[in-house]
Amino acid sequence: MKNNQSAEDYLESILIIKEKQGYVRSIDVAIELGVTKPSVSVAMKKLREQNLIVFGEDGHISFTDAGLAIAEKVYGKHRLLTKVLTLMGVDEKTAAEEACLIEHVISDKTYECINAFYKKHETV
Repeated sequence: MKNNQSAEDYLESILIIKEKQGYVRSIDVAIELGVTKPSVSVAMKKLREQNLIVFGEDGHISFTDAGLAIAEKVYGKHRLLTKVLTLMGVDEKTAAEEACLIEHVISDKTYECINAFYKKHETV
């Protein structure tokens, strides 16, 4: 894995898939991210070495506590940024794509400020 953004993208995808179907396999991650199975295998090995995921005997991917915390944080940023961008008039597809880029670079403090702004303006 080249950087934290890549790791975060994989963890976020695992969480999204888990929410959709209740279990996650490597092939599901490949399909979700549009990457090859070998790429996913390399990434999963690195995430496992970092103690962020584990594989069950059935081949299903599960989070460690640390992995789940990262995935939830990144996905939370993604959902909020998508909502804020659409509230500002950005079309949903573009908002989701750009939220995926922004979620990796904003600080926790900026995220908190955006969240407070959104809560203040979502009912307006």
